[in-house]
Amino acid sequence: MKVQDEYTGVHSIENLREIFLKQNAAKVFLVTGRKSFGLSGAENYFKRLSDEFEFIQYNDFSENPKYEELEKGINLYRDSDCDIIVAAGGGSVIDTAKLINVLSAQEKDPAKYITGEEVISNKGKHFTAIPTTSGAGSEATHFAVVYMDMEKFSLAHEFILPDAVIIDPQLTYSLSPRHTALSGIDAFSQAVESYWSVNSTDASRTFAEEAIKLITGNLNKAVNNPDPECRISMSTAANLAGKAINITKTTAPHAVSYSMTSHYGVPHGQAVSYTLGDFLVYNYNVNEDDINDKRGVSFVKKTFEELLKILGCKSVYEGREKIKQLMTGINLKTNLKDYGISSEEDIRFIADNVNTERLGNNPRSLTNSELLSILRNNL
Repeated sequence: MKVQDEYTGVHSIENLREIFLKQNAAKVFLVTGRKSFGLSGAENYFKRLSDEFEFIQYNDFSENPKYEELEKGINLYRDSDCDIIVAAGGGSVIDTAKLINVLSAQEKDPAKYITGEEVISNKGKHFTAIPTTSGAGSEATHFAVVYMDMEKFSLAHEFILPDAVIIDPQLTYSLSPRHTALSGIDAFSQAVESYWSVNSTDASRTFAEEAIKLITGNLNKAVNNPDPECRISMSTAANLAGKAINITKTTAPHAVSYSMTSHYGVPHGQAVSYTLGDFLVYNYNVNEDDINDKRGVSFVKKTFEELLKILGCKSVYEGREKIKQLMTGINLKTNLKDYGISSEEDIRFIADNVNTERLGNNPRSLTNSELLSILRNNL
């Protein structure tokens, strides 16, 4: 995996001009959110560069990007003949730019690469990611998500990883409490899941541990009484969580969340957090019959003991309660009924549409009846 060029700290967006000059870029394809680009303050900086560089902007896509919207972006990108690509926005914005960049460089129908019929073989152009939220960590990962016919697809390849990253916390200062909460709980879930993933390494657990500590110490304040210090900490935490899942990928809570988002409209951060506490308990109680981590039961148990210490808890039940308190403290829901998921039919639909790839990263295997039990516990 390539090493990214990282520019971090307040005013680090000022490095963008240097990046453009280094790449001999005159024409830049700019992927942004519709509202966040202006609200974050990023737009003001790009306006200052508009006399020196030409920008082709694309923002015609949903919060959970659909393939048709991605295809539209790919066509515009190809037609515009830009020198480089930049994304300024949240996880969906950066994911969309990742896919536009890499799929534009391939020779066949983009849909075939998303479904796995074709394999990526060509690298895209130089790509800089600038997150304006503190959550998804997409700037640090080599995969991206898109929805086709309401089904979630995740494309992974080393060519998807951005070449350069700018982590400028000031771009998150104007985030609303709601967006701060949703993006922050997503980063927290990523870090926790990464820590217990079957793919975890010493490096990924180090990233995840630091992210968890920063989030538990700063998310509530960032939502309810933000200041520059907690915004800086959350920006750092989100990037660390992204680096952690770039190694491990996510696990059961993410696997269960996707149909909640695509079919019931539950925001992604809210959806992944619903089952996080219950999976903390479930995974800790792993045994020889359902262990999914080749390193064995004792290794997984030890990992969870370490995770509990990081969370400042003595038991998984206390840990589950702490996660719930974190959610309520930032005004997130803790029951599926709050989003209209209330019937047995609803939870069976979610269970039947679980993402099996992400489920495979979970340290304890999961039967359909066990998953239904966890979902019923959240009604």
